[in-house]
Amino acid sequence: MRFCRRVIAITALGLALVSATAGGGTAWARHGLFSRLTGSGETATPTQNASDETGSNPAAASESASSNSSSSANVAGSSAGSSALPDAANPTDASPSSSAQAEQTTPAVAKLSDEDKVSIERHSKAGDSFFDDHDYTNALIEYEDVIQIDPNNFKAYLVLGKVLMGMSDFNEALAKCQKATESNGGSSDAHFMQAEALRMLGQYDQACSQYQTALSIDPGNAVAAAYLGECDRQMHKMRAAVRECKKACALDAKLVVPHLILAQTYADDRRSDLAVSEYQTALELSPKDPAVHTRYGLALGELEQWEQSIAELRQAITCDHFYADGHMGLSWALASNDKLPEALTEARLAVELAPNRADTHANLAWVYGKKADFPSAVIEYKLALKIDPKNADLHRSLGLALSESGDVNAAIAEFLTTTRMLPRDYESKLKLQALIQKRSE
Repeated sequence: MRFCRRVIAITALGLALVSATAGGGTAWARHGLFSRLTGSGETATPTQNASDETGSNPAAASESASSNSSSSANVAGSSAGSSALPDAANPTDASPSSSAQAEQTTPAVAKLSDEDKVSIERHSKAGDSFFDDHDYTNALIEYEDVIQIDPNNFKAYLVLGKVLMGMSDFNEALAKCQKATESNGGSSDAHFMQAEALRMLGQYDQACSQYQTALSIDPGNAVAAAYLGECDRQMHKMRAAVRECKKACALDAKLVVPHLILAQTYADDRRSDLAVSEYQTALELSPKDPAVHTRYGLALGELEQWEQSIAELRQAITCDHFYADGHMGLSWALASNDKLPEALTEARLAVELAPNRADTHANLAWVYGKKADFPSAVIEYKLALKIDPKNADLHRSLGLALSESGDVNAAIAEFLTTTRMLPRDYESKLKLQALIQKRSE
C-alpha cells in the first residue's frame, strides 16, 4: 500500500478529534471528529476505494487529531462516545468570553424568577460535572432541563452541541449549534462548533463558511484555521490546505492539529517524506498523546514499516489503555502481518470501549474477514450499518462479506445500494454484474 492511500477517519475513525475550542485555549477531545480526516461518506479519495474481498480496512479508515499536549486530555474512550468517550473541556471554559456570552442570552432571561435562576445554576453545574466525566447522557439530560426552564439559554445550546458531538449525533449537534449562533451571533466558539458539526457531516463548503466567520471574530483562533485547512484537504484543495495549516502553526507554534492535517495532506499528495516529518513534529509537541502515536503508527503501516508501526500503536495504548482508536490501529497492523489471534483481541477490545461507533464494528468485521470468518464479519458489518446506515463503504464491505459467505441475493442487494449511493464506483458495479451473472447460472 502506498502512503498516500491511507484512509484514516468517523466516516469514519471518525475518527478522535481533539480540537481546542474556538478562541478559548482549552481543548475538548473527540476521537471521532477527526475521524473524517479522510473519510467523508462519498468515496471521493482514492483511499476509500482501496479494499480487498473482505472489505476496506476500517482501522485505516480512521483518523484522529490532537491538540497540544497541555490542553488535550486522554481520549479515554474517545471517539464517539464510547467507553472511550472523548475528553472535553469544561463547558464553562468554552472560550475566554464564554461566561460573558452565556449571559447574553436574550431579554427573556431577565424575566426568570429567582427560583428558575437557582434551578438553571444547579442543572448547569451538574451538567458541567457530567461533561467533565464524559458522562454525556446525563450531561444531555441536565442541559435539556436548562432549556426547559430558559429556551433562550446560549450556554445550554452550546454545551448540548458539544455533548451531541461527543455522542456522534452530528445532525442534532448541528441543530443545537445553530440555536447557539442564533442566540449569540458574535460568539466565535458557537460558529466554530457549528463548523465542526458540518465538517463531520461532510458539508465542507458550509463548514468553511462557519470557520471563516469564527476567524473573523477571533483572528487568532489557530484551531479554526487548521480545520479550515482540513476542509480544503477534503475538497482536494491541497495548496489551500497547506496554506491554512501553516497559518495555524504561525498562530500557535505548540498546536498539534495543523501538523497532523499537514501530514495527511502531504500523504495524499504522495509526499511521504514531508508527511513523516510532520508526524514527528507532532510527536515532539505531544509525546504522550495516544492520538498522535496512533496516526503516526498507521502512517508507518501504510509505508509497510510494520515493526515501527506496531511499536507506535502499542505506545498509543500505553499512553491511554482506553483509547479505542489505538486498539483499532494495532489490530489492523497485527492482522496485516497475519498475527490474527492478537489482532482479534485488540479489535474486540475496541468494540468494548466504543460500542456505539460504526468504525469499531467495521474494524472487527474486517479482522473476521481476514480470518475467513465471514458469518461473523457479516454480523459486525450489519451492526456498523445500524449506527451509520448511509455509509456506502460499509454497504460495499457488507456486500463483499455476504458474497464470500455464499449469500448471493443479499450481496446483490448491498451492491445495488452501494451503486445508488456511489454511481461512479465502477468496482462495485463490476462486482454487482458478476454476482448477477453468478445467480443466473
